[in-house]
Amino acid sequence: MQAINKETAVVSAPQCHWTDGSSVDLVRVGERAREVGAALVIDASQSLGACPLDLDRVQPDFLVSVGYKWLLGPYGLGYLYVAPKWHENGSPLEQSWLTRRGSEDFARLIDYRDEYRHGARRFDMGEFPQFVLAPMASAALTQILAWGVGVIERTLSSLTDDIAQRAVYAGYEVQPYEQRCRHMIGIRLPGGRSSRFVCCSCGRSRLREHSWRCHTHCPTPI
Repeated sequence: MQAINKETAVVSAPQCHWTDGSSVDLVRVGERAREVGAALVIDASQSLGACPLDLDRVQPDFLVSVGYKWLLGPYGLGYLYVAPKWHENGSPLEQSWLTRRGSEDFARLIDYRDEYRHGARRFDMGEFPQFVLAPMASAALTQILAWGVGVIERTLSSLTDDIAQRAVYAGYEVQPYEQRCRHMIGIRLPGGRSSRFVCCSCGRSRLREHSWRCHTHCPTPI
């Protein structure tokens, strides 16, 4: 937070750290970003779908996420939320004819226009129609909404809480409950990294920095 000052143009933050699930207070980060006039960009790839995120309170300028992991979708698709204030004046990184106004009218493809499509479509990638992947992603999102993100969080929390209790009892360290998201947890030995953490199935280390990361479901579609 101290590093965010009047010289800061963009603040980029996750909802939780990917190594051990440590949570980031995005409401405070957003408030600080707005105080100095910086844009807030959130990478929610490690949490979206498993942790509730209140856009009204956080007020990000942009929020991005992969389509797989906790959103249960296929590789090849991602998601982008764009705050309304950027809908009509944001400058996209990619220039595609499909993001131009009127491009959905295939009877007038030669009537080229410079204006972008309304809303966040100006920021879309080229060739975004995905006739195979999009239905898969839609089915995954429908299932997540049917379960409810709050229910998913509580269900996963019951598992990670049990892991945390067993780890502490065995002499390991974990992030305190109030300082982590509920769907993943990092287990550490006192004093830091240990080569004793290995995957039972392949024998390879599953260390993430100084933590053995545990999450409670396979973050790819079955």
